[in-house]
Amino acid sequence: MPQLNYSPMITEYTPSPSDLRDEQPLPAHALLRQLTQESIVLSEDLRKLSPAQHAGLAGASTIERLTQKLVELRLLTPYQAGRVVAGKKQGLVVGNYRLLERLGAGGMGVVFLAEHVRMRNLVAIKILAETFEPQKTLVPRFYAETRAIAKLKHPNIVSAIDCGEVAAPDEGARALHYFVMEYVRGKDLEAMVVEDGAMDVQKACDIVTQIADALSEAHRQGLVHRDIKPSNILVTPEGKAKLLDFGLAQQINNRMTEAGTVLGTIGYMAPEQAKDASTVDARADIYSLGATLFWCLTGQDPFPNRGHITQELIQRLTQPPPSARSIRPELPADLDHVVARMMSVDPEERYPTTLAVSRALLPHLHDEQRDTLLGLNQSRSTVQALGGSQNTALKRRVLIVDDEPGIRDVVRLSLGSEGVQCTEAKNGVEALDRIRTQPFELILLDVVLPDIGGPEILRQSRIQTATPNQKVILMSGQLHSDEMANLLLNGADDFLVKPFSIVQLAARVRATLRLKEAQDRSELMKQKLLATNAELGTSVSQRDTDLVRARNSVARTLTKLLVQRQAEGEGHLKRMQRYCRLLAQAIAAADDVSPVTENFIENLELAAPLHDIGKLSLPDHILFKPGKFDNDERVQMQEHTTLGAGILAEMRGQFGFANNFLEMAIDIAKHHHERYDGTGYPDQLQGDNIPLAARIVSICDVYDALRTRKAHKPALSHQTALLSMVNAATGQFDPALLSLFRNLAADFDQVFREIGD
Repeated sequence: MPQLNYSPMITEYTPSPSDLRDEQPLPAHALLRQLTQESIVLSEDLRKLSPAQHAGLAGASTIERLTQKLVELRLLTPYQAGRVVAGKKQGLVVGNYRLLERLGAGGMGVVFLAEHVRMRNLVAIKILAETFEPQKTLVPRFYAETRAIAKLKHPNIVSAIDCGEVAAPDEGARALHYFVMEYVRGKDLEAMVVEDGAMDVQKACDIVTQIADALSEAHRQGLVHRDIKPSNILVTPEGKAKLLDFGLAQQINNRMTEAGTVLGTIGYMAPEQAKDASTVDARADIYSLGATLFWCLTGQDPFPNRGHITQELIQRLTQPPPSARSIRPELPADLDHVVARMMSVDPEERYPTTLAVSRALLPHLHDEQRDTLLGLNQSRSTVQALGGSQNTALKRRVLIVDDEPGIRDVVRLSLGSEGVQCTEAKNGVEALDRIRTQPFELILLDVVLPDIGGPEILRQSRIQTATPNQKVILMSGQLHSDEMANLLLNGADDFLVKPFSIVQLAARVRATLRLKEAQDRSELMKQKLLATNAELGTSVSQRDTDLVRARNSVARTLTKLLVQRQAEGEGHLKRMQRYCRLLAQAIAAADDVSPVTENFIENLELAAPLHDIGKLSLPDHILFKPGKFDNDERVQMQEHTTLGAGILAEMRGQFGFANNFLEMAIDIAKHHHERYDGTGYPDQLQGDNIPLAARIVSICDVYDALRTRKAHKPALSHQTALLSMVNAATGQFDPALLSLFRNLAADFDQVFREIGD
């Protein structure tokens, strides 16, 4: 069983007087057998016990003593043991999941910490509660929640994993309905404030801004949460906020709630929701989010429960929002105004969207928090992730073209760090004037403008700009996403459908600038390779046949050493040579003035099998370990890159006739585990600083590793391997080379099929 970090909410199961045994007591040994058969205790955990521990279980004379020993051995949790002793083990296994602890309860169900019986990963499971509400209304609402969350893919929303139904064991009993979610370690906002008191301004605004962005995604999908409150927001130890419990969410265009129904939590409920929950829109969530921000800033409910629900419901229809500054006078006046506007009685007076809420809260975040949220952190590592070194990032210039001042404001605030300089234009004439007179790496261009349409500005910008590889992202709130996608045929690089979230904006800008940087570096790479490979070609052409044969003999000898030590399979090394030649030839054919010569390809083909030559120096227990490495072992394994470079460097001094070949082999051995975003090893090289030969070998080696079965992993199909590599493209591989690899995918598959292990 994995080591669990139990929340303070988790307690042992304590049977109530009504919890009479529903099963006949079994002898302890028979009960253990049954618990194992039912996967309440896992047989693989039992097999790991020592003979003495098995003897201790066999000697348990009572059920109480048996469960106590199982808890001591961490084969059962205290909650599971309590259920077993009380004769309530029915329901401890739900589908493929075994319940470990009770985490809490909500209006629609009870939430448990659970573990998949095969994969052994932790999840949270909500089980539909037995209530007096008819099943015919409760069950559809329960599954509506599962579908609502399944639609939402956002880092600040707890993700859906699975759902299902378990048949009732007895005729006439209710079936058990369950919903499996991501398990998030942390505390909810209610518990955090109760334990630690009111939050500082920056922390409170950071959390609420994260949830605002999550709600922006929900509203974009047509969902209104309707139950935003502190207890429905979890915060991880790292400070990430997660929104949960969409049990009351409604599809705006498909209302399940009957007219006149009141749903939600009174103290955080918008006035119009108190009147009729079936008619609310996204602004009801903005009200509740404002009430949540009030709680974070003051440590008090905005409208404390006085115990008179009917009277409070009537008051909520006209009750103005309280002032946070009346409780904490040191709060900024403009922040108090933001909270008050979010909680306006009239929905028309609130912020129109959660994006507008985020914009209003941005000034109250720490600079580092704001930039981290936007994906524009000014630290060196994140500036590099935007597409270049710190110095080049400082020169990034973005033109924002939109006739709506609010859109220009939010984009400028979102991108306005030292790394991105923003210029604005409110119409097409201004935009073209800016484009003619100033260099811009990126243009954020509205499709519908009052004078000149976005597509026409795009066309003219391609003619008039002096900026190489200039990028354009189109924006529109009037066109469908399919229509926007068609505009890419006119030369745009990407598009954003309004309203877009801050996270979406930052991600698109970051990816587009990274692409431009890659293209700029590609131009420089061509020039550099032309000069380098001209020298290589001259050097190789001067050798006579005997020296070339000697060089090839050195390569073959080193390759045989790898095979004999079983550090690499012979089939893998032969495939690597074929893969690398294919990819290098594609580079050579990609341009009339090729940066790769035949001499380069020949050296690459000889050097590629030596990429893991450093494994010859690894001890057997590392080299042949079938499972995953621990931290120390991983460090030792990673040292094979520098060890291999050292071996080849020593040989370079002895075999001067093979100098160019060995130089390339050293680059490959040392740097084939570098990543294009600079997070690889051993030297954390980034972009074109990674030698071209190493970047080629990296793609070929990863592809073959994914296709090949190992002791600790299965072999992937060609299509799955290809998708896995494409999804890693933003950080792991050179995007230009990855594009060529995708075009050659069928050839790579054929090589793999032709050359076995």
